[in-house]
Amino acid sequence: MNMFRWGILGAGNIAARFAKGLSFDTDAELYAISGRNHEKLEQFREKNPCEKIYVGHENLLADPEVDAVYLALPHVLHKEWAIAALKAGKPVLCEKPAALTAAEMREIKRVSEETGTLFMEAMKTRFEPAYLKIRELLKDQTVRSAEASVTFNFPLEYFGKTYHTVNPGGGCLLDSGIYCAGILEDFLKGKPELTKINTNIYKDIDIYVRAQLQFENGTGVLETAMDRAVPKKAKIITDTMTVEIDDPHRPSVFRITDENGTREETVPYEYDDFYPEIHHFRLLVQEGKKDSDIMPMEASVRCAEILDVIREGFTDYTEEEAKTIEAQEKVLQYESFGAKEAFELGCIIVNLAKEYDRGISVSITRESDGMLLFGWADDSKKPANEMYMAMKRKTVQDTGHASVWPYLKYRADGSYAEWLTDGIHAISGGAFPVYTKEGLIAVVSLSGLHEGKDHELVVRAIARHLNKEDVPSVKKALI
Repeated sequence: MNMFRWGILGAGNIAARFAKGLSFDTDAELYAISGRNHEKLEQFREKNPCEKIYVGHENLLADPEVDAVYLALPHVLHKEWAIAALKAGKPVLCEKPAALTAAEMREIKRVSEETGTLFMEAMKTRFEPAYLKIRELLKDQTVRSAEASVTFNFPLEYFGKTYHTVNPGGGCLLDSGIYCAGILEDFLKGKPELTKINTNIYKDIDIYVRAQLQFENGTGVLETAMDRAVPKKAKIITDTMTVEIDDPHRPSVFRITDENGTREETVPYEYDDFYPEIHHFRLLVQEGKKDSDIMPMEASVRCAEILDVIREGFTDYTEEEAKTIEAQEKVLQYESFGAKEAFELGCIIVNLAKEYDRGISVSITRESDGMLLFGWADDSKKPANEMYMAMKRKTVQDTGHASVWPYLKYRADGSYAEWLTDGIHAISGGAFPVYTKEGLIAVVSLSGLHEGKDHELVVRAIARHLNKEDVPSVKKALI
């Protein structure tokens, strides 16, 4: 049997990792690579021997000796070169994410079907032996929820210097969040609805996202980041068992909890984390298959749809978000509020703060005379937190609304633009007005959590203090 000949579009780090995984496939070889810089291609070939190098991806696609291509280009170029390769008759294994949006992925799928040429997203997670075993374990289960977290720490000084950190195509959601979307897509059905989101945007790039979504059969939670490295994990809950996966984008260890207790299983890689998808794809091509049964194109469309739904919650604000804040303020009014209530509320806030990943500072100030009714700060907090809390409080005093309210108004209709940098007001979440029938009685000010969680924590605490369960919630991202 003739050796299966691969071409790689791109000669970066991912291409090198692919070449290593390919080296374990004894029936295939790296035949050609393409890029923009001849010197860089020669350096790549020194470490990863191949027969041909091409300056210009179109030249590789024109080579009749290439049996399939691995697309290892920046995210923003995936659709363009996937379609070019498919039209050239080259089966495409495309590094994740396959496309920037669901619309792009549907276009790739259409071209694949029209040309009769195989396309598959390289969602390597799905091909690892441990993940395949989990899939088999859960195939007859009724899944109720799935959550996945894949985060890493990307140095801020590199922002704007790599394709991960420039738009279009940058951000943690596309880079590592796609692995989480792959897990949710696999086990949760139907079109998702965004129910809650926390984000951190830095220089117009999403560097932290935690989104909760409602699917037909259960709840999904996706967390991804490039500003922190917390333990990577996934959890799938069914009617009868819970499966927890360590490092879900490179799974090998997982735990099963059911009526018999908890047991841990380790299923090691077959060679490395790239080999299984490479081997699977080669067999598909050689067998004349037009789609993968493990990572079909429709699954890639759904993964992209999940990310689309999450992105809609980033900053696409309307008047409704500001009105929701106003509705919260109405629902969370007190009959009376004094030192006793301030102390009780402050203690609730401090206890709830233990559920978050950062420390807080909090104050509750009586507005009639500026008297501090409650004050507390975590050991990690500094005087800057007090200054920021005062700026948030000033926003409440001047608007009569929570400190995030003018931000939402500004993003929706362009008002309050002068408040963005005046150094007096802070229009991020964390300060909330305490109203009674007598008017504004106090302001709760909190700082430290970021990603809209300051506002979230205060609202949760007041709702608990007042025993209110039906509090309106802003589904889109707050700051």
